[in-house]
Amino acid sequence: MGDSDPLLDLADIRVRLSGLQILDGVSITVPRGSVTGLIGPNGAGKTTVFNVISGFVRPDSGVVRYQGRELGRIKAHRLTRMGIARTLQGVGLFASLTALENVMQGASARMRSGPVSQALAMPWTDVQTERARVLALAAMTDLGIVDDAGRYPSELPYPVQKKVALARALVSDPELLLLDEPAGGIGAGDMAELERLIRTWTPARTVLLVEHHMELVMEVCDLIWVLDAGRVIASGTPAEVRGDPAVLAAYLGQDGAA
Repeated sequence: MGDSDPLLDLADIRVRLSGLQILDGVSITVPRGSVTGLIGPNGAGKTTVFNVISGFVRPDSGVVRYQGRELGRIKAHRLTRMGIARTLQGVGLFASLTALENVMQGASARMRSGPVSQALAMPWTDVQTERARVLALAAMTDLGIVDDAGRYPSELPYPVQKKVALARALVSDPELLLLDEPAGGIGAGDMAELERLIRTWTPARTVLLVEHHMELVMEVCDLIWVLDAGRVIASGTPAEVRGDPAVLAAYLGQDGAA
């Protein structure tokens, strides 16, 4: 799987926040149809990379290309329409909405209606809302959480909340799925299920994964990029990264993971 036609390409990204150099010339590529990992110790800049891709942080310099086109000053809320979906480190669910209603929010890119249409009660609004409900129920069924559709986030165990957030991202049928620590706070059984799910999404989808659980990273990733102090220090297959002395020193050696 080469980089000749990557789905996502970051070139020489630099970000300085509050006087600190968070990203210092970061260049990474994400091959189409791959699971690509982005790892590194705390403070390495991983989430900032996601925030740059998502439009939450504007880089001081550098270029982000998606599908061969420069993203430029993309608005974060337009990402879904472009085929990009993201999960957060936590769950980011709306407490006042049911699990189903939360997942339906992710289908908004498929809905023709917006605030003006809803305010004017345009005739297609109800049809599109029902379509979003059907898509959301299908996504929840795929993840085994459809029985929780009517429950509120506070009523759900944390692993189920994580699946609701994941369903919300998947329901938009993204081409690029950004997973920010999807294994955080879940047990071994759920980890095995997450591993299985991630592998089923490719090659139809492309996944960029930030994760601290090295076992998951090494099992599901085709390619891994390693950050340390805002710089790329290594990249390669899991086997190549696992034995890289710079990686062992900067990250893997911290907790004895291999």
